[in-house]
Amino acid sequence: MVPQAAQEIEFSCPLCGSVHAAYVFGTSQFRIYRCAGCALMFSRRPSRGKASSETVSPPTIRAIRRSERQHSNLIAALNSYSFDGPVLVVASPDSDIVPLIERCGIKIGRVVEPGDFGSADWRGYYKGAIVSDDLMRVAHPKTALLKVRAHLAENAPMVLSLPMVDGRQARLMGRNWHEWQSSNLWYFNRETLNLLLLAAGFEQVWFQNERRRYSFDNLADRLSTIADNTSWWRGMNTVRRILPNKLRNKEFHLPAGTAVITARAAPKRSECVVSIVVPVFNERATLQPMMDALLAKQLPGLRKEIIIVESNSTDGTRELVRAYAEYPDVQILLQSSPNGKGNAVREGLKAATGDILMIQDADLEYDFDDYEGLLAPLLAWQTMFVLGSRHQGGWKMRRFNDAPLTAAVFNLGHWFFKSLINMGLNTQMSDPFTMFKLFRRDGLFGVDLVSNRFDLDIELVIKLVRKGYVPLELPVNYFARSFAEGKKVSVRRDGLTWVWKILKFCLSPIGARPQ
Repeated sequence: MVPQAAQEIEFSCPLCGSVHAAYVFGTSQFRIYRCAGCALMFSRRPSRGKASSETVSPPTIRAIRRSERQHSNLIAALNSYSFDGPVLVVASPDSDIVPLIERCGIKIGRVVEPGDFGSADWRGYYKGAIVSDDLMRVAHPKTALLKVRAHLAENAPMVLSLPMVDGRQARLMGRNWHEWQSSNLWYFNRETLNLLLLAAGFEQVWFQNERRRYSFDNLADRLSTIADNTSWWRGMNTVRRILPNKLRNKEFHLPAGTAVITARAAPKRSECVVSIVVPVFNERATLQPMMDALLAKQLPGLRKEIIIVESNSTDGTRELVRAYAEYPDVQILLQSSPNGKGNAVREGLKAATGDILMIQDADLEYDFDDYEGLLAPLLAWQTMFVLGSRHQGGWKMRRFNDAPLTAAVFNLGHWFFKSLINMGLNTQMSDPFTMFKLFRRDGLFGVDLVSNRFDLDIELVIKLVRKGYVPLELPVNYFARSFAEGKKVSVRRDGLTWVWKILKFCLSPIGARPQ
């Protein structure tokens, strides 16, 4: 999205600070917009003369009561924590989440309504926080979460229950989704909510869909809250009228609309750190110039943490790596045997402590001057995940001067595997195999990486996208080296296995649910 496509409304994004927003759709009561920077969605009242910039004032909210069975995932999340003291609850007084918390045996220390996030001090610390969908109705969600964090002890848990705009239910119903209401000011997807939580001082964010069952009567009641009388509501009422009572009250599963989100209050950090993982194996010719350029690279306002993972090279590279052991902010991990690039990268990612993680090969195929452009949207809280695309200037990326036929095969293979990944994920990525993968470290929370060779590129992208982080792709400079110059990917050992691995990573769990 580009700023020129945005509507000229009075707006400043509470997450990324962008002043541009694009119109999505509208009803008779409100208009829905999307921030051009981070894609956070919000509502505004329709323009009526001078009132065009007026912010929606939440009207009376019609509460819809849910049974404990419909809150089963939320109850499971609450029961998984041992709250050893009173908790802070963000909810309206008539919210059904308040009695639910009490029935779980959790002591409520304070209930905060959407309008209570002013300058007044709430006094004291709480052992945890529970946030309802009233977060969609606060004036400034980042300010609200910052205030919640200020009243929590470090590592205190927080549980949220919110409808997600990228959930299956919202995608199925489109503009007829029953959560599009004039009372809601903000609409979150997994990425924007994750970014808001990180920006407010939380970490270890995990999403789990709330599994619910509904009857035709339940659905008709919920659809009646939609601002305009839609075909969904009319169709549901028609079906309800012709069905016998037994079928009208029979419950069935629907696509998930609400997610239960867990997080923890993070330790306060005084600086932003970028962890750069450098896997190294038999790179004697390029290691020193690469490291010299990396050490000399200045990233204003950031601290670099360089993690070199050396895989017991046979050409003398290990001795060159050891020479960097005394450099500040350089950590060296020496593997006893070469287990593949993916294995080395996984070890480096586990050792990383930075806010942002990135991978840097030792072969000088990529340009260090692209760092600033790739880091900018991460630092601006516009995305969780960035890819430096080598293909945005065309599909013929590789031009091996000494092997034109090999270059053509690799370019065709790239197009095939990229297309397969995009079909499996319903995305439009141009270069999921790029080395330049930058992401916030918390994005890996709950993600189990298992690949040891070059298929880690596939696994990492697929699992991050499936967790909710569709990458922002930015063009980068690239000069491909040939096999004669040291390229290591193998058509036989790597390419021939990628079809079933793409299918496996698209269908298997991204990781066990964190405890």
